[in-house]
Amino acid sequence: MVDIRHTIDRLAATEAVRDLIFSYSHLIDRGELAAVAALFAHATYGRCDGDGNPLGGLIERDQAAVLLANETFVKMHGDPPSPRTKHVTTNVRVTVADDNAAASAVSYVTVLQGTADLALQPILVGRYFDRFEAVDGRWRFTQRLCCIDHTGDLSEHALRVLQR
Repeated sequence: MVDIRHTIDRLAATEAVRDLIFSYSHLIDRGELAAVAALFAHATYGRCDGDGNPLGGLIERDQAAVLLANETFVKMHGDPPSPRTKHVTTNVRVTVADDNAAASAVSYVTVLQGTADLALQPILVGRYFDRFEAVDGRWRFTQRLCCIDHTGDLSEHALRVLQR
């Protein structure tokens, strides 16, 4: 027999997780780096390989360190300052735990950028390996690892060389 309440809770969890994933895209594209850092205040944050295995230099539950990492990497343009990017997140696959209190997701990301010195083009494609938990009825990130599959011209996006 189908437990309707459990199914509804699972659907609500899936939508809450998707909303968090998409919130990141909106915030980073507007240059709201402090709000981006707040999303990952309770998360492991960093890079991973193609299978989602963490690579060195992870940030563990440190909002200030996430903010600093973004401030020292993302090149801002104009006034108000923004990276002049559009993060397009697709192929989002969410898996919710049986207890509806934890979830994971894998998604694709394509970053487009156009500036005064760079014609609109894709500059990066990769995947996000995310984990989430529900605390007091609210969902939050517990992990955001990014695998970078391919890069294009990062000259207008990166303040430093991206380590591969």
